[in-house]
Amino acid sequence: MGTPRGRLCRRALCAAAIGLSFAMYVAAFEPFGAAELAYVFAVPALWAARALGLCPGFETRREYARDESAGEDGKRARAERRADRRTYLLSCFAFSYLAWAAILVWLRHVYPPAGWIALLALPLAISALFIFPWFALAPFFLPSLEDGIARRLAKLFGLAGIWVLLEWARTHMFSGFPWLLLGDSQWLRVPVIQSASYGGVWIVSFTLIFFNLAVGEYFYRTYSWYKFRLEGRFGKKVPFGKLSPEFYIALLLMLSGVWLYISEFPSKQNERGRFRAGFVQPDFAGILKWRDDLARENLKVVSRLVLALKDVGVDMIALPEAATPPKWPIIGTPAMREMMENLSKQAGVPLALGNMAWIEDSLQSQNGAFVIDPKTGLEEKYYAKTKLVPFGEYVPAWASWIGKVVPVGNMKRGDSFEPLEIKIRSTPMKMGCMICYEDVFAQIGRKAAKDADFLFVCTNDSWYGREGGAWQHAAHSALQAVALRKPIVRSSNNGLSCAFDQYGKMCPTTTLKNADNTAWRADSPRPARTFEISDARGRAIDPETLKPKRPSPMLDENNSIYFRGAGFADVPFYSNFDGAPSFYAKHGDWFVALCAAFAAFGCAALLFGGKKVRIEQSRQKSLNEKIFQLFPSHKD
Repeated sequence: MGTPRGRLCRRALCAAAIGLSFAMYVAAFEPFGAAELAYVFAVPALWAARALGLCPGFETRREYARDESAGEDGKRARAERRADRRTYLLSCFAFSYLAWAAILVWLRHVYPPAGWIALLALPLAISALFIFPWFALAPFFLPSLEDGIARRLAKLFGLAGIWVLLEWARTHMFSGFPWLLLGDSQWLRVPVIQSASYGGVWIVSFTLIFFNLAVGEYFYRTYSWYKFRLEGRFGKKVPFGKLSPEFYIALLLMLSGVWLYISEFPSKQNERGRFRAGFVQPDFAGILKWRDDLARENLKVVSRLVLALKDVGVDMIALPEAATPPKWPIIGTPAMREMMENLSKQAGVPLALGNMAWIEDSLQSQNGAFVIDPKTGLEEKYYAKTKLVPFGEYVPAWASWIGKVVPVGNMKRGDSFEPLEIKIRSTPMKMGCMICYEDVFAQIGRKAAKDADFLFVCTNDSWYGREGGAWQHAAHSALQAVALRKPIVRSSNNGLSCAFDQYGKMCPTTTLKNADNTAWRADSPRPARTFEISDARGRAIDPETLKPKRPSPMLDENNSIYFRGAGFADVPFYSNFDGAPSFYAKHGDWFVALCAAFAAFGCAALLFGGKKVRIEQSRQKSLNEKIFQLFPSHKD
């Protein structure tokens, strides 16, 4: 069983390994963006489970322990096993909670002190219901050295399938909060995420978690095989194989997205047109709902930003959610409607904007997306938000008592995803809409994309502060663009404003600037004149490097997305995506159902087992002793 000090050191080392796993998990997402860590983040935690002897695959160690389980030694052995299990489970729960608290740290800016309460409660719910259960189940599914290839694959596919099922459940349970699914970590790795056009974000998450399991299994088996071979305990024959087909399957899954990108490379021959989208970032906090002075200043700023884009040849201008004061809804406040219609007329292009509509019959408001045409004015048909923010825009039925304690919004939910018509270069186009955090829901994206030519996301991320919240939010739009093969025009109140093409690649965005190269913040009548260079394909050229501009959102002189300003990006369309919708858009969450089947097979392999390798009784004890030496945790 080892010395007490040795056992404590081993547990501390395993707890540190679990902490490393969740540190890499956090670093894989924005604002850190070390996306490659998502491929290996779980490996240290899985190693800890093996080192602590928690994996049922260690049958021989348990048999060895039962031989010695009588008397005081047996009691101590069982107590040590319980202590090891507690170390693993408590470490996984504590570090998963801390990881999600770090990911959602920006929540503290939302309606403080309510944001602080959310920062304590939401990571607890995500950890307890969707992250910790997977790590608690993992030791039971990790293969044994004695398992055959088929049984090992069934277990690993089943465990990866369970991860996806838990992510899918997070989309639906308790109003749903699919924020930063594992696949969203890859949003800037464009070739890797192309498989989302077939299986949505779910197939990207599956690939990543299966790669973690495959890497762990590969090194575990390879190390164990060479260790046995070098020791020569069984001569030249080792009682298990070192072949790890799961690792090669994981490589194939990872490379499938790259192959899709290469096979449908965005070439000039496939480009069938583009339009120029303008972006407006008013950068006003939500407090303008109540203060008239800020509300009027907001209107002046919006007017200046919109009119400044007139001189750069934009074909449409995208304004964010709550672009103008919500206290003066565009439907219900004639003066606000008249002002915005005049603004569109002066700019000479249509406006797509987030705003409010007052429904007099029900005495409720709707958070909506609207189109204003420079000739015909405000289009009567608008999109009303269907996925309202719980405790902000409405109270969920299961928590109705909260509305009696604190004031909460009472907005009317929309019920239609029909796209809006917007004329771009005098050509009618269909624009699917998503408001605020609706773009994090894969099923909403599918509904919005139906019959749409492109998607419009308007959001007000000013509630998130100026940290990683806006970057995390934008990641979901990239995956939506790939999964649905629709360009996305994304406008935010104070960042991140940009466009994504049909490959999920961010389009290069140009920010209007002053003569001294600082971002123009509507503090003067007009910005400096913008001079552009483009190549034969019409792609913007960086005047400093004389190469095509790098993909980027609107950035100021400090390379920050958080500022007041305006900008534009050219949004291309590709003919190879014309016609039928993407496989995912057509068939939906079929891959989740496949993961459910994987999970069922994995559970069957776990419960019913397979044909175990039989070793002569004379060798059995030697094998028990050898494994006990390799993993000297206790006599489990």
